[in-house]
Amino acid sequence: MLAILQQLKRRILPWGLSFILAIALRAGCAIALFTVIFTVNCHVATAQSTQKTGETALATPSARDAFNEAYQNRYTWDEQFPGYSAEVSLNYQGQLHHGIVRVKPDLSVEVININREDVREFVANQLRMETIHRRRVPFEKMHGQNSFKLEGTDDSGALKIQEVGDKMESHYKVKDKLVTQVNRVMGPVAVTVDTLGTAKNPEGYLVTHFQTVFRDAETGEVLEKEDVRDFHEKIGKYYLLTNRDIRSTKQGNPEEKLAADILIRFNDVQPL
Repeated sequence: MLAILQQLKRRILPWGLSFILAIALRAGCAIALFTVIFTVNCHVATAQSTQKTGETALATPSARDAFNEAYQNRYTWDEQFPGYSAEVSLNYQGQLHHGIVRVKPDLSVEVININREDVREFVANQLRMETIHRRRVPFEKMHGQNSFKLEGTDDSGALKIQEVGDKMESHYKVKDKLVTQVNRVMGPVAVTVDTLGTAKNPEGYLVTHFQTVFRDAETGEVLEKEDVRDFHEKIGKYYLLTNRDIRSTKQGNPEEKLAADILIRFNDVQPL
């Protein structure tokens, strides 16, 4: 199980729930399997709930409306995005690495001047996932074949929403036009991502802090936990990822205190 988790982790780690955040095998891109994006196609009439202590009916937005608001509220790049280059430095498994990255206008990614292949691929995957979160895709295109339904609210007032027809048993929580939680089942591993911090700007919101918990899908046993903090800086017209700190528990010890694991910095960021 831990070996399977490590394989999934290498693919899931770059999420950044900018959310963070759905996982989808859609949009014609293999890496999008672990993208966290929110769309819906459920034309549900506005639901009504009645307080047990009174007669006043409280309007609850439909699942479609809630996801549509969250989807439109996220920050994305427009079609004029020029791409950029940057110097990258990261502390990976106790070793410091330096290189050059390029994100091209078509959102393809290039990493050079890093000798270790696994480190190059790790950096590339971080940037690929970031570009997928920033890619502007029409609302109906991503999840048009599925529908969504409301399953009540949690103690914080967040709407609990199920994606009907999704093979990964997806469930979400939505509050204040943000997706605050994503739940997915991928084979033997169940994943929960909680959004803990966001940065708002006039063009949408960016997730700045999220936590991921990996569990055994059958027993619910916690396998590993991760905590990710992102910082985006506005360079020219666009907000770009300049810092990412990833903290995680040690393999096989999910209850240990989260410790510094991977620190990534993108410096001297220049539009192409």
